[in-house]
Formats: sequence, C-alpha cells, structure tokens
Amino acid sequence: MLKKNAKKLLISILFLVFSVTAYVCSPFLINFNYDKKTGIENLISELILYKVNIKGNIQYKLYPLPSLEISEVHITNDEENSILNKIVLNVSIFDLLKNKFSYKNILINSGEFIINLNNLEVLSSIEEFDNKKINFEKVNIKFFDNKHSFSINEFSGNILYKNKKIDKINGKFYVGEILFKIKFKENQLSLKSPEINFKASIENFLNPKKLIKLDYNNSSIFPGVDSIFASFTYEQNKNKFSLITKEFETNIFSGLININNNNDKNIIVLDGYFEDSKFKKISNTDLATFLSQNLNLLANLFDGRVKLSFNNFKSDKEIFENIKFNVLFQNGDVFFEDINIYSDNNTINIKGRNVTYQKDNLFFYDVIFSTKNLKRLCKQICDDKFLIDKAIDGEFKLQSKGILNINKSKITVQENFVNREFNDNEIQKLNTHLNSIVIFGKLENLFDLPRYFTLL
Repeated sequence: MLKKNAKKLLISILFLVFSVTAYVCSPFLINFNYDKKTGIENLISELILYKVNIKGNIQYKLYPLPSLEISEVHITNDEENSILNKIVLNVSIFDLLKNKFSYKNILINSGEFIINLNNLEVLSSIEEFDNKKINFEKVNIKFFDNKHSFSINEFSGNILYKNKKIDKINGKFYVGEILFKIKFKENQLSLKSPEINFKASIENFLNPKKLIKLDYNNSSIFPGVDSIFASFTYEQNKNKFSLITKEFETNIFSGLININNNNDKNIIVLDGYFEDSKFKKISNTDLATFLSQNLNLLANLFDGRVKLSFNNFKSDKEIFENIKFNVLFQNGDVFFEDINIYSDNNTINIKGRNVTYQKDNLFFYDVIFSTKNLKRLCKQICDDKFLIDKAIDGEFKLQSKGILNINKSKITVQENFVNREFNDNEIQKLNTHLNSIVIFGKLENLFDLPRYFTLL
C-alpha cells in the first residue's frame, strides 16, 4: 500500500513538474519575430512617442525571469535617430498565451536613446507606466530640440514610475571623462561630481518654475575663476524661458545674471552685471589659455549672445576700471561685436571674429586704443626708464586691423594708423617687430602691455 501511494505521489510530482515546465516554456513556440514584431513596435512607439523599428530579433528567455529580449531597436523622432542595442521586458506568461502583452520592469542595455526636450513633460508622466521600473546599463542619452542638442554618456541606473509619474531616479553617467551621479526624489533633482567638486540641485524640477543652485570649487574654463556659487529661479512658458540669479558669486567677482530667449530670433541671451571684481588674480597665461582653448569650447557648446559689464574692477596696474562685452556665439564662430575696456584716461575698443579655418584658429580683429597721456601710462606700467623717456607726453591714438593666428601665436597687421596710415614697408616692419619682440612666439605676451612700448 505504501509503495502504491509513493508511486502515485511520484507521478503527481512528475506531472506537476511537466505541467509547470510546459507552461513556462510554451512561449518558446511563439514566433515573436513574425507574429508579434509589428505589435511590439507599435506598443513601444505609443509609449515614447517616437517611430520604432526592430531590426534585430525578439527572443523569449526564462532566466533570471520570464522576459522578451529585443535587439537592435531603431528610434526616430523628427530628424534625430538612434539605436538601442537591447531592450529586455519582464513579461507575463499567462498574458502571452492569451495573445495579450503585458510587462513589468524594463531593461535598456547600451546603445543611444534620444529625448526630445519638447516632450519632457510627456515622458515624465506615462499612463502605462504605473509602478514600473526602467533600468539602464551604459546607455548614451541625447537631448535635443529644434536648435540645440547635448549628450550624456554611459548612463547606468534606474527610473521608478509611481502613480504613472516619475517618482525616483538614481544613477550615474559621464560627460566627457567626468563622472556625475544623479538622484531625483520628491520633485528635487541633484547632481554631483566629486572629481571636479561640483554640486547642483533643482527644486520643483517637474514644475514650470524651478529653483536651481550650483556649487563648484575647481579650475573652470573662465580665466581666474576657481569657484562658483549661484542660485537661480527658472521659468518656462512654451518655448520661452528665463533664468534669473538670486545670488551669483565666484572667487574674483559677484553680481547678477539674467539668461533668457525672450526675443524675436529666439536666441539665448546672457546679461551679466558685476561690481568691484578682483582681476588682479587673472594672469596672462590664464587669458592665453582661454583664448586658445576655452573660447572654442564655449562656441561649440551653445549659440547665443553674451553681454557682460564689469564696473570698478581691480587690476594689477589699475590702468582700466571697466569692461563691457557684447559677444555672439553662432555655429561655432565667435563674433566680438563690441569689447570696450576703459577708464577716465585709457580706452581699448575691440571688434572682430574668431573662426576655425582648416587647422588654424584665427581672430580677425579691429582695435582702437587711445590714452590721454602716453608718458603717464608708460610710467604706470613700464619698468624701463628708457621706454618712459621715449613715450610722448600727451594724447595718443592707434587704429589697427589684422589677423591673429592663435595656434601659431602670430599677428599679421593689415592696416595701421597713428596720426597717418602706415605704408606697406612700415606694415612689414611692424609685423616683424610685433612677432619677434612683443609676441616672441608666446600667446601670453599678447596681454603684456609694457612690451608694446618697445615699438615706440
């Protein structure tokens, strides 16, 4: 009797194991590549509002959980497109067998995902994403709108949707070679990068009006600036936005900044006003590095106009007191529409354009320099008594046009006017002396004003 019951139990167990195995393996009999591909493409497309085309295979897998693995997913929106190497959906076997499709969590593995900045509000609240988690493994993400785009690399982390809205984000990504960590919770976004001592937070992130705080303590792309603390209010209305500082402070200046695109051309305009800046801490090497490297970096980051005013600044020789910049960044070029450096006695006005031509970084300049007393100016900045004696005791004005080859630290003067216009021989001699005596193959010498008195 005992043997008979044991046999029945064994048969029941074997039948149960067979039934469970048949149940979980039955989706292997479905040809997802033929029967389900179009439906899955349409489903993903409706979720993310992009056109989706699955060029790879769709495979059912059991480990570690029943899932569909979708390879080589092409995404297109407007003129942008990307390829995701793999999407894994945790699925319901029961629904698959009933010819339905439901899923729990999602894994996006490598490749690139595109996000239209105009659709951020839609992506932050998705009807079908109720209590679902999206996991990312080394996914590049490209953000774009009609005019601008930027990317983060190798994002790994997760986004949790609760009540059909983004509830939490936790992850890390790279910008260039710099690692950033990101967190989002209770409508507050935080970013930090210990490598460069950078921290940022955005309160009310999903609201039209936000409060942004930045704290950065490291060398920056701006000459002499080694720390920045800023607090902004941000408001957006359709395609228009404004960013207004509540506080803006660096190690060498503080003031107010306003950034917006509230103009007919819809370009970004940055207005800044600063008082009592400490420019003594900016070296000629800092200025040369900015001109040769960081200016191009800024030009490639964004298009827009920058208007800055520095009043009553403190410099080493104190021959100037105020600076006004009006610079336009457009398609990688920099237009110096007006740079005015002045005091009661001395003025430099610069206009021009910085472009990259083949391998050369060129600055086409038009400069006017004037002083009420050249000898007095030389006494302020020259250490050589011989140069002081040569300087005229009275007003002086210079107008000059030419090209500065920034890569080669070489100036080519094309026109020069001091009391009268220079002839060709005088221009040639001036170019020789400028490059062999003043610049001397070092870009930082361009900003060393006493060296120019050797040309007298």
